[in-house]
Amino acid sequence: MKLDINCVRSVLLATESMNYGEQLFFQEFFQKPQLEGYSEDTVQYTCLKLVEAGYIDAKVVRYIRQANRVTIIMDLTYNGHEFLNTIRSDKNWEKIKSTAKAAGVFSLKGLFEIGSTVAAAAI
Repeated sequence: MKLDINCVRSVLLATESMNYGEQLFFQEFFQKPQLEGYSEDTVQYTCLKLVEAGYIDAKVVRYIRQANRVTIIMDLTYNGHEFLNTIRSDKNWEKIKSTAKAAGVFSLKGLFEIGSTVAAAAI
């Protein structure tokens, strides 16, 4: 499955909108307004990849003969906050996406690096 970079940003924003100490079952989390328009599978896959990257803290159930599932979303990690802060601004996000497209770079690490450069240029 392809990682949807717009969904990455939406999941991070939805996770940030949670209250301190709040934990949401995936079905509750999926109802967040930031995730409107995405399929359940797209959000599920994005959450799994953000857990693997160390950007969100969530409970993952690992299955033998079916896809792993995120069951509870808990919080952004420090790295998740750092990444979100580089892609938060709509104006910067559009610049990041166009730069990434031109460079053919769509990894989370690449987006973070491009975001850091765009943010530094804005300062």
